[in-house]
Amino acid sequence: MFIYRCSVQRSWLDMNGHMNARPYFDVFYEAGDLACRDLGLGMSYLEEGHSVFTGDFHITYVREVRAGGSLTVATRVLDLDARRFVFHQEMIDDRDGALAATAEQLQLNVGVASRKVEPFRPEVFERLQKVQRSPDAGPPRNVGRAASLMVRAPAR
Repeated sequence: MFIYRCSVQRSWLDMNGHMNARPYFDVFYEAGDLACRDLGLGMSYLEEGHSVFTGDFHITYVREVRAGGSLTVATRVLDLDARRFVFHQEMIDDRDGALAATAEQLQLNVGVASRKVEPFRPEVFERLQKVQRSPDAGPPRNVGRAASLMVRAPAR
């Protein structure tokens, strides 16, 4: 599991006085980018001819986040195959430890020259498998959610 922390900025607020949708994306993106770098999928990976592209990004908003507090995002590898992996992320409002939002990111391993999805090198795949198998705090919440009027409220 990878941990990212940040302070909620006043500039992130909308007219309702809570965090607007875009900063949620930015915070989850930064947390995912940090996790990729920690996994060895950053600039050195790019220089070796590979990169990770986002294939899907889904956010579930659970509760309001207001200015003045801080957030902790826990990122884990939820699913994995030879060419792709899924990050699951939980955003916690540090003021009371409550779940504020969740995100899922589908990441694709891409060859820089081919611009196509390719299998991970064996050592990268093994590293991702190891991280995926590591024990986590608990079962991930809001996995596989999609925008729909037919689904129930998100898990808190």
